[in-house]
Amino acid sequence: MNPESAETPLVSFCVKCYNQERYIGEALEGAFAQTYRPLEIVISDDASTDRSWQIITESVAEYRRRPDAAEVVLNRNSSNKGNLGNWLAICSLAKGELLVKADGDDISMPDRAERIVDAWRTDGGRAVVVSHSGMLMGPHGQCMGPMRMVSASAPAGAVMAFHRHIYEMFGGAEDLRIVDDELFAWRASMIGTEIVMQDRLVRYRLGTGVSNSLWRIREPMICGRRDLLKAIRQARCDLVKVRGMMTADVMNGWKARLDAAEARAVAELRLFDGKTFAERREGFRRIEPVRLLSVWQFFKCAYLLPRPMGDGLLFCYAVVRYVMRRVKGVLGL
Repeated sequence: MNPESAETPLVSFCVKCYNQERYIGEALEGAFAQTYRPLEIVISDDASTDRSWQIITESVAEYRRRPDAAEVVLNRNSSNKGNLGNWLAICSLAKGELLVKADGDDISMPDRAERIVDAWRTDGGRAVVVSHSGMLMGPHGQCMGPMRMVSASAPAGAVMAFHRHIYEMFGGAEDLRIVDDELFAWRASMIGTEIVMQDRLVRYRLGTGVSNSLWRIREPMICGRRDLLKAIRQARCDLVKVRGMMTADVMNGWKARLDAAEARAVAELRLFDGKTFAERREGFRRIEPVRLLSVWQFFKCAYLLPRPMGDGLLFCYAVVRYVMRRVKGVLGL
């Protein structure tokens, strides 16, 4: 992290893709439209089985004919490496000082990289992670309202940028098939500072990929919680690498933070994968409430879901509201 390079750092705009033929074209146009220079665009396809790679190669060939085209680095994994494996492949190819993370089903604003660099420069080039926010959209591009604010403590990789020093210090992981957002956010917080921007620089798509909860069915949720537990174990190993950089109080704080994350992941796993009603109820009771969507966004999500599921959500919401009103009436609240 050299403050002198904060003037004009090379930025790698990194696009991850896996079986996103329906959306990858829009994601690439967002990358190609970036106004910042010097810029390289790194695109990695994780052995997609649909037309994603064909669309990527055709789009890149057309883009390279533009007079203002940035350098493009293409990669296709020979086998599926998973989220973290694909991201690490990008990190190994990227030459930029800052790595702007983008998913193959989202759309970045043209000035995304430029505004990230402006914030990083203003901070003196010291931060190792820059977070911002976005606007939510449905599977077909429907506007869903503003996204929650993102930070290293509540990460969403598609709206974050990381300093390459994180990859150089920690390298890979024991298990490449784990969630990458939380792990890289934790690694960044262990070794440096963070910038949290208020800007909404990405149109973040709900209803696709692995980062959405309302559309997930039970099995993907179970797999996601198990992957998160693996990421927590990896983070504990990472702490050993940097313990010389921390005071005892900071180290104890990190252990408590990972303990809390593990307790929540275990509770969520109980809720989704509990074998008995009592076990699932206990999982539900142990989960601290986290408000991710407003009531308005909840209703919009319900209407965008397939008919039976959406109607079910609306019905459950109406029943809960009715019961709460009756209970308050009986108790005189």
